[in-house]
Parts: sequence; structure tokens; C-alpha cells
Amino acid sequence: MTFDVIVIGGGITGLVAAYRLTRKGKKVLLIEKRARLGGNISTLREGKYIFEEGPQTILANNPAVWELVEELKAPVEKASPSSQKRYIYKRGKLIPIPLKPQEFLTTPLVGIKSKLLLFEELFKKPLEVEDISVADFVREHFGEEFLTYFVQPFVSGIYAGDAEKLSLRYAFPKLWEIQKRYGSLLKAFIKEKRVAPKGELISFKGGLKTLVDLLAEKIPNKEINTAAEVIEKEGDLYRVLTDRGTFVGKRVIITTPAGETAKLLRKIFPPAEAFKEIHYPPVAVVSLAFPKIGLDGFGFLVPKVEGLKILGAIYVSSLFPESCPAGEDCLSIFLCGDTQKEVCHRSEEEILKTAVGEIRKVFPQIGEIKFQKLKLWKKSIPQYTVGYGRFYKLYEELKKREPEVEILSNFLGGSSLAKCIEKGKGIMINFP
Repeated sequence: MTFDVIVIGGGITGLVAAYRLTRKGKKVLLIEKRARLGGNISTLREGKYIFEEGPQTILANNPAVWELVEELKAPVEKASPSSQKRYIYKRGKLIPIPLKPQEFLTTPLVGIKSKLLLFEELFKKPLEVEDISVADFVREHFGEEFLTYFVQPFVSGIYAGDAEKLSLRYAFPKLWEIQKRYGSLLKAFIKEKRVAPKGELISFKGGLKTLVDLLAEKIPNKEINTAAEVIEKEGDLYRVLTDRGTFVGKRVIITTPAGETAKLLRKIFPPAEAFKEIHYPPVAVVSLAFPKIGLDGFGFLVPKVEGLKILGAIYVSSLFPESCPAGEDCLSIFLCGDTQKEVCHRSEEEILKTAVGEIRKVFPQIGEIKFQKLKLWKKSIPQYTVGYGRFYKLYEELKKREPEVEILSNFLGGSSLAKCIEKGKGIMINFP
């Protein structure tokens, strides 16, 4: 059998792409090496507990997300209004992140010198460089303290990354475009009223896996627990060799991590070997429950200088109360990343013990632990580092040579769930 399209990788991007193309009448085959679909989406359901061990929510900030939800009739659960409350840990206290200009002027997160720098930032000119690290950009515009207590924790929360290494242009393309247009981010905020992306935080009844299951039901041809090994070309067709046989298609969509993508392309596009250079830091996620102490808000982030061996935590029971038993609070605690990767070199028992010990420093009133479980991701989120443009150039070379092969992996074009859904929908433009 010859398929119109073979999709390699059953994460959210691959699922959406396969679903869209199937809906369009194409004969599609989805290949996934693991015994389950969903990729980094990993919902833990145990008794009355629902924890996300990978991405926690979807920031529904593009039409593709809402169109998909409507088509699948997915049972959306919106995060509680308290999700607007977010905190930074400083000197043993959780300090609210200021959401309004006047709140920033009074916040104890940074001193008066850092606040005065805001007035200078208004006169910054657009960068004349091709790329710059997030850290260097922030130092230039807002100073070291702002980097330490706002930006690096934020980068750890989004990318599990290091602001010294991440590229402003490729990791935060909207901010790059804004500074190219205005120079000053504050000037952009004054004119556009907002710099951060708009959108609602959502999940689904039963967790994010519900969306995965709904998509999977709509894709008739799936080869699960099947590892794709290499792509070969035979005339106008592509042969995907796997550990369970060979599959033939007119077109191929790849949604796998960078190293696997390089391996798949080694015969038809040897330069793809360079994708192996893309770095994925380790991340540990600890799901924890204990008698209710009144958690309220989205969660908190921890600046590295504060000395805790956790990156932060999300208040699951505050965001989605039905995910946690009545009378208990539930947390997802994050460790390691690029700034504290040595923590993930410990045994799983030690990582779990570290998480519990550190969270007790933040909340000494925590009583008996009712539930605890660790999920260790040895490779988590691709790091869009300074100089990342070379990988986009490589992708462009591939498209010139093999226009019927598409890479939709999260190491190109963004890694958020909303962006992955958008890319999966966009395949209909590339493969009409």
C-alpha cells in the first residue's frame, strides 16, 4: 500500500497533522516508536489525582487551538481566575510578580536602581546585530537585577533553559520583532498595551491526554510501538524503514526530536547530521499532594541565586480544582533544566527527596505527603541558542532538495503546545 502521507512521530504536532490530512481525504499513516501517543504530553491519572508530567497547560493564543477544540468537541477546562497570581521566591518569601506598572515601582523584587533603569530603557534603539542572548539583551535594557529576579526564572519556567545561552531572536521571536520595531520594550508596551502573548490557559476534563485520545480516534492508520529508522527515496516515492517493516508514501512529515530527525534523514539529506548538535536539557517533574494549606495562584519560580534546588512549582489544585481530591493541595515541582542539570545526575529516589525537602522550605506548614511521584525527562525542551539560525538554513536546504519532506518538529518554529497545534494545522498549506 502506498500512502499519500506518512507522519513520523505521534506527539501533538504529528497527531494534529495526521488528523488534518485525514480529514482532508488523504490516506495517512502515523508512525510512533513508543507504545503510547502524545509525545511529551504525559497525563498521570491515579485515583482522584490528575497530574501533568510534561506540559501543564495550553496557552490558547491562536485560532488553530480553538478550531481544533471545536471540531473535536473537546471538554475544555479553563484555568481558574487565580492563575493570574504568580510569584517569585526571594529570601524565604513568595513575592507577587507585578502585573501593572505601578506595582513594579513598589515591588521588593528589585531595588530602586533597577527601577530607575526603566526610564533609560524608553530611549533604547533597535539592535543592529544578527542575534543576541536573552541575558545580554536584558542586561543592556533593564540591568542585572532584572535578569536575576525576572527573566532567568521565566526562561527556566518556559524552556528549562539558561538565559546566557538562549537566543532572543529564535527563542522569543515576538520580542525580537518588537525591539526591531520600537527599540524599547516599554515604548512598545505603551503603544500596544501589551508585550506578553494573550490567550487563555486551558486543559481538558481528564487532563491533556484527553486531547491526545480524541485526535487518535480520528486517525485510522496508526503503527504504534514502531521505530522509524531511516527514510529512503525510490523514484518519486519515499520508503520509511522501521523495526516492523517498510512503509511507502508520496510525502513524509517528520515531528521527531532533533537527533532522531538527523538519523531519519541521513540517506536522503546527509547534512541533517548537524541537527544532532541541538541541546535538550534534563527535567524532573515531581507530582505531590498533601493536606490543604490554601495554595492560591498559578505557582512560583525560583531565581538560582536563592539557592533552592528546584526551578519552581505549579499549583495544580488552584488551577484545576477537580484534579486534586477535596481537602488536599497538589503541586507539580520542576527540577534540573540547564541551570541546575547536576540535580538530574542523582538517583530518582534522591531527586524525589530533594523536591520534597526544598518545597518544605517554601511551605514549612506542609504536613504528611499523601501522594508523590517522579517523572524524569532525560531530554526535555530543545534549546534555541544564539546562532540557531544555522538550523533554519539547513531546513531551507532540505526543502529545496526534498520539497515532499516536511519537518514540523518542535526544534523548528516554536515548542509550545499552541505553536505545535498551529504547525500541525499549517501542513495543509504546505501539502495541499
